[in-house]
Amino acid sequence: MAKFVVYEKVAESVYNVYPKKDMSDGLQTTVNLGSGLVAGFAAAIVSQPADTMLSKINKTKGLPGEGTTSRLIKIAKELGLKGSYTGIGARLFMVGTLTAFQFAIYGYVFLSGSSFFSR
Repeated sequence: MAKFVVYEKVAESVYNVYPKKDMSDGLQTTVNLGSGLVAGFAAAIVSQPADTMLSKINKTKGLPGEGTTSRLIKIAKELGLKGSYTGIGARLFMVGTLTAFQFAIYGYVFLSGSSFFSR
């Protein structure tokens, strides 16, 4: 959900300054790519701690009788805030670029009035 909210807000901010009707198709694609990149960064930042925790809980065995909640609390204490963002650089690159291209396609198919689905 964060991706779509951020994408819409960034694109809306650009279009408030530079009206869409005055932009070429190439410039609109650039706005879609840029907005998608920012949205991807936001999604990566929001989801990184949970993904790090999930990775850790899947890699380590719990003590006998230890519940999932207590394991998550223990892992969170061990990682701390800084540790929960381990690997964020690679994740920003991966999720940011992937999301940018997804929104470029989204912008072309759904927002530009393309007749792709009306054939």
